[in-house]
Amino acid sequence: HDPEASNTITTPTVLWSILSVLALLGGIMLVLYVYGQMKTLRENPFDDNGAGTLTTTELERGLEIVRPTQRSTYKFFAFAMVLFLVQVLAGILSAEDFLEGGAGTTMVRVLGLSIPFTVVRSWHTILQIYWFFMCWVGYTIFFLPRLSRVPRGQQMLIHVLFGISVLVGAGALFGIYFGQMGHLTNDWVSYWFGSQGWEFVELGRFWHILMLVAFLLWIAIIFRGVRPWITKQNLWSVPAWLFYGSAIMVLFLFFGLGATVRDNFAISDYWRWMTVHMWVEVTFEVFTTCIVGYMLVQMGLLNRAMAERVIFLAVMLFLVTAVVGISHNFYWIAKPTGVIALGSIFSTLQVLPLLLITLDAWRMRQEKVQASGNVIQGKQRFVMDGVWLFIL
Repeated sequence: HDPEASNTITTPTVLWSILSVLALLGGIMLVLYVYGQMKTLRENPFDDNGAGTLTTTELERGLEIVRPTQRSTYKFFAFAMVLFLVQVLAGILSAEDFLEGGAGTTMVRVLGLSIPFTVVRSWHTILQIYWFFMCWVGYTIFFLPRLSRVPRGQQMLIHVLFGISVLVGAGALFGIYFGQMGHLTNDWVSYWFGSQGWEFVELGRFWHILMLVAFLLWIAIIFRGVRPWITKQNLWSVPAWLFYGSAIMVLFLFFGLGATVRDNFAISDYWRWMTVHMWVEVTFEVFTTCIVGYMLVQMGLLNRAMAERVIFLAVMLFLVTAVVGISHNFYWIAKPTGVIALGSIFSTLQVLPLLLITLDAWRMRQEKVQASGNVIQGKQRFVMDGVWLFIL
């Protein structure tokens, strides 16, 4: 709002802002009503006598409880910690570079070289996505043996997946450096193995495609683990949703391949934009809902039937609110007020699915007295209840 620049509040702005708030209140009331209708379950959320629930006691009995495929996932978490450290350091260096107007003294003294702001910023932005992807890969695969018998060759596929993931991470870091520093003089080599030059998609085209291959392999590993659950009777079960959410997230990553150097900039940037916004605002939310419900069930904090109902409703809400809600970004392509206003309303409603998960966490918290009888099975049942409440 800047009247001196002729930027004043218009009538449509006030109107649609009020309608957005009213839509949010109406959506909350609707979600609470639907939740109230489906929250009653015959079975006790903790009546399994600990069967099928992951507790710290199981892990304390000995390493024989942890299967070889589960131990194979440890390296994903170690790799994620290394990537996180590099991302934080790159962020510090880029901030220092930005403030000092050039390579900071810390970078020169510690590393002995001057790295441009564009390089460290590219490292920072791309690694912030890649390291938590590695965590997702690790903990989704870790729990697969609890769902069904481990398929033959599963451990080998996990090793191959890790090898490709490390290769992509190293290739992206070194490629971005050599590409943006001008060491790759051939344009074709720089584009494929250096840097594509798109924000949040800086890695070279070859590393980009190889990353997609790695994630397809991840989906194949998950599918092999949950395949017995994908039946007509269990089509919408929590394990099946784990596969659906992961597959949708990886599928939307392929939008990034539409950004090429031969197309018009507006077209290429649209596909890059689809990767950043559509991928984050739709698939991240769907996957997060699925994996949070899956983890809560594995920890014994949430009943499987309740998790399936909540996930099903939450995913429907996400796909409606997020797909339409992305149009709140369309101001930059001069869309009419009605389109932007519709996007603003639906983007406001994106908090409704999170309300469902929060309600379940609160409900489980109210049953802590009932759950305390199972604390003897492992501290994780008791502690993780509070942890998830804090996160949510």
